Amino acid sequence: MSLTLRAATADDVAAIHGLMRELAVFEKLLDIFEATPESVHEALFGSAPAAECLMAEWEGKPVGYALYFHNFSTFLGRRGLYLEDVYVQPAMRGRGVGQKLLRRLARIAIERNCARFEWTVLDWNQPAIDFYTSQGATVLPDWRVVRMTGNALTQFANAEDV
Repeated sequence: MSLTLRAATADDVAAIHGLMRELAVFEKLLDIFEATPESVHEALFGSAPAAECLMAEWEGKPVGYALYFHNFSTFLGRRGLYLEDVYVQPAMRGRGVGQKLLRRLARIAIERNCARFEWTVLDWNQPAIDFYTSQGATVLPDWRVVRMTGNALTQFANAEDV
């Protein structure tokens, strides 16, 4: 097995963007995919990075990534590690790449004294749900993601306070 996990560098932006696009296709969300190589570069390597990224390479070729950042739990009084994306190309699944990415992130969470490590999964993605639970994760049944984007976000932000 020739798998390497490493922190992404600015030289990886094109590969990260390409893998992100593959994830959007897989998740049937390409119609809302707006990321550009420039926006990825700014988010990961700009003057105020918003996230970090691990690259998974098989024999020197990018085959997956994990993009993550810190959040905060008011109840626990400590930061957490939030996994925004984990993606492994279909041909590379079943070789331990996803497990190794998750395990590396769990170690980062422990090293950084994070209270928890969490992420979301689409409800139709049963193979991912099964994989995550087989690794010891819990899919929370009582929580739902709440989101504002686009016009709804703009209109809400610009509305008069009552």
